[in-house]
Amino acid sequence: MSFPTDDEDADMRGSAGEHSKRALSDEAAEWFIRLRDDRLGMRHRERNVRWLKESPAHIAELLRIQQVYTVLRAAKLENRPPGPGQADSNVVELTPRALPPPPPKRPNESRVRSTLTWKVAASVACLAVSLLLGFIVKAAWLDRTLETELGEWRIATLTDGTVVRIGPASRLRLSFGDDHRTVRLLRGEAMFDVAKDPSRPFFVRSEMVGVLAVGTEFRVSRHGGEDVVAVTEGTVAVYRDGRDEVRGAVSQPAARVAGATGGVPLTAGEQVSVSKFNRAQPIAKQKVNVDYELAWADGWVTYEDKTIAEVATEFNRRNRVQIVIVDASIAERRLTFFRGSATDPESFVAALAVSSDIAIVRDDPEVLRVELNAQPQSQTRSQPAPISGPI
Repeated sequence: MSFPTDDEDADMRGSAGEHSKRALSDEAAEWFIRLRDDRLGMRHRERNVRWLKESPAHIAELLRIQQVYTVLRAAKLENRPPGPGQADSNVVELTPRALPPPPPKRPNESRVRSTLTWKVAASVACLAVSLLLGFIVKAAWLDRTLETELGEWRIATLTDGTVVRIGPASRLRLSFGDDHRTVRLLRGEAMFDVAKDPSRPFFVRSEMVGVLAVGTEFRVSRHGGEDVVAVTEGTVAVYRDGRDEVRGAVSQPAARVAGATGGVPLTAGEQVSVSKFNRAQPIAKQKVNVDYELAWADGWVTYEDKTIAEVATEFNRRNRVQIVIVDASIAERRLTFFRGSATDPESFVAALAVSSDIAIVRDDPEVLRVELNAQPQSQTRSQPAPISGPI
């Protein structure tokens, strides 16, 4: 049996209001045939669940076809070879097998059989509904999406006990099975405190890298064509993009697994940055401040020796309130040190305003404009003190 392409499969989607009854029946029949094939992959099964969720009519029609199939099998039909004069016909008639005549019925036997038949049919229908609902619940457990808005932080505990701290404007898709735990980081950043389970490796896929872990703590961020992986505890194996999720038991340490499978081992206090603009460049390890990473998990960001423009960009991608640097001379200034809440851009511009030649203008509730102060220093009003460390 050949499976349809994504475009062909998209033609099967729809609701009962968009298709005729015949078209809906055809869709349900096609899904029934697919679902009976043991080779049908999880991707197509998940699409079937989405198709079922679109309308109760989809579930009802699939159940009806299942019942028709059950009745046809119970009828014990067989092929009858064509008779005289039918050699050119492509119609094969189905006739019931010859069965011995039934014994004489006792009084009320037909009523008893009728009642029993309805009970069996009802049981089959209930079982089918239970199986469908069970599969829907299982698929919902296997395929979940976690998402945060701008300025929102979220902590989630997954079904395996793994704790995920999700940064603002992030989106993750989870796919857990009996032999794997896979997370796709579609955008943003997240820190994973992975629950140990050697029989189900934990694999995070981003745009440029894949990270394999069993029980450790690390952060993955995806922004602007660059992926960054930083480890705060344990060891992970980092791979370049294109690798599928890892399935099956991992009995060796992550460092050994990385060496045997073309990955790069990364231990606590190390990070790697991979850019799509330098695909040919080998993965290079860098040192990372573990304390800063752990502070990030609590919503705090720390920057050392960064330009004002670089830090403003980091705040802008996490928050609705945007920082606009008007003058290039301000944007190019370097900050010795800054620490503040990742969702509080006001604290950052307040620290900038300590300089007498910098003014903060807010004529839009969601825009903080940083520009040169044209007023003489003697006429400038006192500015608020910096919220964190020296600049």
